[in-house]
This record gives sequence, C-alpha cells and structure tokens, in this order.
Amino acid sequence: MRVKGNLQLMKEINTAMIMNLLHREGRMTRAELTKITKLSATTVSALIEELIGKNFVEEIGEKPSAGAGRKAITLQINKDGGYVIGISFGNRYLICAVLNLHGQLISEYKTKIAFGNDSLAEQIHSALRECMDQAESVRSERIKGIGISTPGIIDEQEGTVLFSSLLRLTNFNLRRQVAAFFPDVPIKIVNDSNAAAFAEHYSGAGKDKSSLVYFTINEGIGAGIILNGQIHSGYRGSAGEIGHIPVDSQGEICNCGQRGCVETVLTSPFILKRCQDAARELGVAVPADFEEALARYDDGEAWLEPIFDRILDAARLMIASAVNFMSPEAVIIEGWMNRSAKFSDKLSDAMEKFPFPFPFTRDRVLQASFGDKGALYGSATIMLQKIFSASVLD
Repeated sequence: MRVKGNLQLMKEINTAMIMNLLHREGRMTRAELTKITKLSATTVSALIEELIGKNFVEEIGEKPSAGAGRKAITLQINKDGGYVIGISFGNRYLICAVLNLHGQLISEYKTKIAFGNDSLAEQIHSALRECMDQAESVRSERIKGIGISTPGIIDEQEGTVLFSSLLRLTNFNLRRQVAAFFPDVPIKIVNDSNAAAFAEHYSGAGKDKSSLVYFTINEGIGAGIILNGQIHSGYRGSAGEIGHIPVDSQGEICNCGQRGCVETVLTSPFILKRCQDAARELGVAVPADFEEALARYDDGEAWLEPIFDRILDAARLMIASAVNFMSPEAVIIEGWMNRSAKFSDKLSDAMEKFPFPFPFTRDRVLQASFGDKGALYGSATIMLQKIFSASVLD
C-alpha cells in the first residue's frame, strides 16, 4: 500500500508539473516537456494521453520545423476543459469573473463595493449569481476552483479576513460565504496586493523575475512581495501592510487614527485635499477632483510643484527602504503615479540617483501590466495553478 501511495503521489506531482508548464508556456510538444521535466518520454506520453482523455489537454497540429522528418505535435491546455471564478474586492469595486483554463474572460460583473460584514456577504451572493447568469454556457459543475483577492490581513488557512480597515471587516469568514454558493469547489483567498504581485510575476511586467515588490497606490496603499517565485505573506498574512507606517509625526490624521502614516502622503484623497487647500490659499482655481490636480501638475502649474515634490520624496524613501531591505529584481508600481508621465520619470530618476550600496538602474522600476485588474487575474491564476494537479483534475 505504501508503494502504491508513493507511486500515486509521484504521478500527481508529475502531472501538476506538466500542466503548469503548459499553462505558463502556452504551447509545447511532448519532446519539449520531456526535456524540461527530465521525465522519460514514456512517462510524459502516458500522462499526456490521460490528460487528453479527460479533456484537459488537446493536440493542435504539427509544429513547424526545418527538417524533413516526422513533425512534432503541439499540445496546449484545452481552454474549455473547465472554468474558474475570480473575485476581486477593491478600493471602489467588487469584480466577479468567470474565466476559462487559458485565463480568458467568459463573463464579468462589476459593482460598487459594499462595506461591513453583513453588507459584503449579501453582495458576494448576488455577484456570484449575476456572473453565472451571464456565463450561460457554463454549468456550475464545470467550475473547478474559485480564487479571491481582498485587502486586509487574511488567515489563509481559515479563509477569514481578520481585519480590513478599507472594507470595514472584522473576522469575516470569506470562504464560508462563497462555499454557501459552491459547496464542493476549492477556494483560495489571498491578499489583493499579493495576488496582483503574483499576476505581474507570472505573466506581466515582472515575468520570469524570481523576486519583486509590487506597490499599489490609489485611494489606499499596499504592497505585495514575491520571493523565490512565491508569494511571501508573512506571519498571519500581514506582510506588505505598509500603508500605516508613520513617516511624519506632525502630519495629518490617518483613517487608522495615527498621525502622518505614509498613506496620508501618497494616496489620492489626501493629495487632493492638500491641493485644494493650497489652491484656496493661493487664490487659484480649486481642482474638482484628483485627476484634474494630476493633469494640472503634468501641465506645469508651478504652485503644484512643491506638493508633488514632497510626495516624490516620500515615494523615493519608501521604495528605497524596500529595495535596501529585500534587494528585489524589480519594483512594480500600479496606481495614480502611472497616469503622470512627469511624476513617473522623476521617480525613476530619483531611484537611479539614490545612494544604494549597489547601482540601481531605472529599468528596475516598472509599471504594472494589468492595472486595477491585477488582483483579479492574480487570484484566478493562483487558482488555476492549484487545480492543475492530478488530485483535482477529475
């Protein structure tokens, strides 16, 4: 029995390795899979035939080659072999989507986010119903997994949001809410910044980089960390919670109650207030919203320069601290900074000039590829990786 159990475990590991390679690379031949996995050609062929029989892998024709010999057959994951659901809880919106096994959207439902345990629980159920209604061709039994991203500190084992100041959640069992709709489907819950960081590492701006730090800076601020190709969540999932690090003891009161958190310097609501207060004091036109303030800064209005210079200095110090502490291959930024070519260029210059122990080139500061949908794609991708194992593919 022990030998049989060990053989089954090895089969599951080898199948998962093949499926993950096909998922990441898109298309490969049996020979390429054999070379990379270092499995025997016989083992690879047997596993592929089993996966084809289960409708998870398909042959899509001969691979072009210069030789006159027998052409290799190209394989890929059958995109319609199953589906996953991605759910993203963001600063402003809840997004629920059904995706195929290639990560392509089948349906998407987006609504303004609800706040508090009870309101969000109700919204989750209505969003799942709406999203499945839109995906008319997808039956519930074809859903192979659900990936969820949310701000806050998460107990991943229990599937509970321990605390989220942004969503006003305390000890909110997110897994239980979703399992009420899909009782027998695997569910994976990750912090939103971690999910977005993984999406960038897996197929975005940080693809093929084994370590990176991802910053999202909009109405709130957070960070996701990838180390050795894996999400680093830290003790009880609290790694990357940088928004409430105090940087100015005389600064403004933060939403958390502290004074001068980094969130009060870098996030759009606080920046807008600072710009509006300065405009009134100087007697210039008061910007109606943050986008107007940012556009006027880009257009060169001199009164905005000292405000954004302070923001630049805080961003420079925050990122430099992360670089000095972790030495990541790349720093990836998502948020309002990417909408200002002027600010982005100044930030890259500032990072290049910072006195690091080793030279830091500006090409290590990258803009996020997926924008505000990074967490959605990241949670879905993490779930796709999870289901690509023999124990789930049945």
